Amino acid sequence: MSSIPVTVLGPQGSGKTVYLASLFRRLAIQRDDVGFFVQLPPHESTKLNQIYSQIVSPDGWPDPNLLSHTSEWKFTCSIRTEQGEVYSPFTLDYLDFAGDHLTSATATATEFGAAVWRRVEESEFLLVMLDGLKVMRCLDGDERLIEELIPVLSAVGASRAVTHFLVTKWDLLEAEGHTVRAVLDRLLENPDFHDFYVNRTRRTDGGALRFIPVSSLGRGFATLGPDGRTMVKQGRFPLPMNVEVPLMAVLVDLFTRELDRARELETTVEEGPQQTELWPWLFRVAAQKLPVLRSVLTANVTNSPALSAVQETLADAFTSFVTERNRRYERKAAEDSRQLRARLLRARSRQEAMNAMITLFDSVLADFEAAHPGSLVLPEVS
Repeated sequence: MSSIPVTVLGPQGSGKTVYLASLFRRLAIQRDDVGFFVQLPPHESTKLNQIYSQIVSPDGWPDPNLLSHTSEWKFTCSIRTEQGEVYSPFTLDYLDFAGDHLTSATATATEFGAAVWRRVEESEFLLVMLDGLKVMRCLDGDERLIEELIPVLSAVGASRAVTHFLVTKWDLLEAEGHTVRAVLDRLLENPDFHDFYVNRTRRTDGGALRFIPVSSLGRGFATLGPDGRTMVKQGRFPLPMNVEVPLMAVLVDLFTRELDRARELETTVEEGPQQTELWPWLFRVAAQKLPVLRSVLTANVTNSPALSAVQETLADAFTSFVTERNRRYERKAAEDSRQLRARLLRARSRQEAMNAMITLFDSVLADFEAAHPGSLVLPEVS
């Protein structure tokens, strides 16, 4: 099965590998509050389980990645139905490379380093990790977080990729009463970040931009030590927060991006209402033009590794996505996330599983955005 490539960016110590290990442990088992699970090749599964064991052990934390430890992880998203059948509609290929690639002047001079950066430049999806501790210091006036992010912002700015900024250690920020909007507002006070943000939101070819609060280990697992820089484990069981949200958002943002591109070919913004009503109008138009949009979407497959990865189930899943989103905007009776998880468990084919997954993911993200205003920056204002 081909896979959707996703590249994880972040300075050293931003929590990339801890996040991936926590994501795997959270989704290694099919849970009622999620509805699906992920599978990895055996050697990858073993490695992430070992990393996770280091994370939750009483002694210390895993060592930061070295340049040689850059690695890829293939997360196959699957469901086990009530009949015991397993369907795997799509796979995400996460490239997690060492933070030194962002800061070392010699890293890109190597053949391997150059290949890593080509992957960044060609990526359709970027996850940018923002270390929660550094975000907290930034909220107190420390600008070093932005300085570390300059190479990342440069890469994102040059890319057309859908981009998710993941604010880690959200349990600490939440406990201090901070919100996603407050974090973004503080970042925007920095002229470098402000200029990046303005240019990114001005573009129409970049797809979604999100700020997603996550906690890889959850409330109370670790607290800030007396030095204000290190995390001290408290002996509690880890309860991750929102770690699966970026995975869900990848598929939704893929379809939303393609709908936006198809809209540019089939309609113009001038034909529709003002900006605040643009997306409800677009989904109404899309629902009326599904045969045309399906053909446009299929034609785009050759130019997109992400679309190619879901080509077999693409058109029907896209139809399901547009229909359900239009229903939501028109305030018709729509199934809630619990009902959609139940529907997922009743799937009788890979296609049904894909359709149920995309509608479930879209519903979960709508609830998430309502709980965290400001987390979705684009496409709502694009």
